[in-house]
Amino acid sequence: MEYNHLEKLLRLKNNFSVKIITGARGTGKTTLLKNFVDTLRSEGVDEREIILIDCAADEQLKNFNRLYELVDEKSLELDKFFLLIDNADCVVGCEKTINALFVGAPAEIYLTASSDCLAEKISALLPNNCDVLKIYPPSLADYAKNFPAEDSAKLLQDYLNCGSSPVTIGASENFMPTILRGLAYEIMFDAMAKNSLQKADLLRMLMRLVAKNVGKPVTLNQLATKLNDFNFSPNVYVLKNYLHSASEFFVKIPCLDLKTGNFLRGIEKIYFVDNGLLRALRNFDDLDETTLIENAVCIELLRRGYRVSFGRFGTMNVKFVGERDGKKIFVQILPAAGNISARRITRPLRALTDDAEKILISTHSEKISDGITNLTPQNFLAGS
Repeated sequence: MEYNHLEKLLRLKNNFSVKIITGARGTGKTTLLKNFVDTLRSEGVDEREIILIDCAADEQLKNFNRLYELVDEKSLELDKFFLLIDNADCVVGCEKTINALFVGAPAEIYLTASSDCLAEKISALLPNNCDVLKIYPPSLADYAKNFPAEDSAKLLQDYLNCGSSPVTIGASENFMPTILRGLAYEIMFDAMAKNSLQKADLLRMLMRLVAKNVGKPVTLNQLATKLNDFNFSPNVYVLKNYLHSASEFFVKIPCLDLKTGNFLRGIEKIYFVDNGLLRALRNFDDLDETTLIENAVCIELLRRGYRVSFGRFGTMNVKFVGERDGKKIFVQILPAAGNISARRITRPLRALTDDAEKILISTHSEKISDGITNLTPQNFLAGS
């Protein structure tokens, strides 16, 4: 997967745009940036024309004016240069520096940031000149490469229960909860520092509520009401800011009306970028297998480059709708427990006349037809 990311980054080279690499900590953003630098060197780019800055390594760089001054000093008398800024979201007001450099400097600009917040700010300033490359934790196929001799069923369960964040690779099962809780708290503290948030208890409780409602349509008003039950009373604006600041944890997917082709405003579902983070924020309480599969499937679709939504077709629902290169994929997930039949769960897929790939994911083989492919979670998550 790392090679594919590098390949994508190289394809963006020479585009008149700011390239922004985003993703949760530990997903390989810094490694990707360094591999890109190595590729530039191998292509014969002069060392003086490669300016690599790590904003997390120097407190002074966390001021956007100082960052601009440093780049100006390093690029003096250069006709062109590659500017690569790691941990750019450590710089308060970084978007101002990037805007000024993009307009005034002869530079190819590449950034890394943990959440999407900085990318959105830069996109607002340079709406037609941003390319965002989102990196997710390793897929099941990549995760399995670390355990080539392991039983595939156990690997799937470990992947679903603990996620694939690199910090967990090789860790003892007994220490896994401690490691994942530590990672979750690091991300929260980082989000507070980068976004000047003051209320750690509010952020922690908000993330727990979001984790409790993973895969369900939620609104800010619903979250605010639930927080009132825990003696928090944030207004919707504050809640939106806290939720947005912690976007390193999760993705939001919209609702698509499959009859009209329009997205329904104000209706979204939230999924976590890694199952381990989801379970850590749920305090490792019992989380049913179907929810874990659903969360992993959503992220896998995004990892493969699909634009993901959940679909409504009259009174029927489609778990996931993926769109990529003008083509669609429809995915339903049969609950691992319960009395819902495969025929009932695939009813909306049969009702859709769209000539698209239709998949039912189920833990056991099901007899279905009508152009619907039945895959196990292992088959789907390990595929491509």
